Amino acid sequence: MATNPIGKGTKTIGINMPAEMADELIDRAESMHLSVSKYCKIILEQWVNSGEKLNLTER
Repeated sequence: MATNPIGKGTKTIGINMPAEMADELIDRAESMHLSVSKYCKIILEQWVNSGEKLNLTER
């Protein structure tokens, strides 16, 4: 994580993911006239606020 010089109290993160997943995020964001960053932030905020736990398993 890197400190974001644009806003106090913010950080920028980068995520590597499969191209198909990234393309899907781009398509969904564009369909709502949002940047991919804003779309991802909305989705992550909704998940965190839901209080649901993410179950991770080894592959």
